[in-house]
Amino acid sequence: MRTLLLATALFAGLLGSLAAPYSVPVPYHAFCRVMWLFAKPCDEIGATIVQQIQASYPQYLLVSASTLSVKANHTSLDGLQAENITFTFSSTVETEGCRTSGQSISLGFTSLLDNGLNYCNLFNLLSASGLTSSPGFMEITNEWACLGFGLATCKA
Repeated sequence: MRTLLLATALFAGLLGSLAAPYSVPVPYHAFCRVMWLFAKPCDEIGATIVQQIQASYPQYLLVSASTLSVKANHTSLDGLQAENITFTFSSTVETEGCRTSGQSISLGFTSLLDNGLNYCNLFNLLSASGLTSSPGFMEITNEWACLGFGLATCKA
């Protein structure tokens, strides 16, 4: 029964997180939206992401951080590609964990199919920080919410 409740909450949360706090991606810009669940408080998740962004300078540049969100910019090593990245955090009532939504939007007019670049911008931060190995980690996305997700080959 608990699994059914969790699955229902995940599905409802995914639909809500994909529609809620984000701006609509501009057409002709590749984008990715992902939701993650963690069995840790949101303040720990946010602090870990901020630390990883700061450790990944100059490729990632922290723009702002609060208890509700983290914003950063990503620039490729060759300087030819740039993306805006946003993480938002909301506590989960039942598990006392954190639902984290991430979005990466390419700034240049590129192909909508970016071979998973925007997905990897988000995933590489979580992987390098160790969050993908933390208790209760679950990732939810698909090709409609994250263009190129199926083609992504991330190297954290």
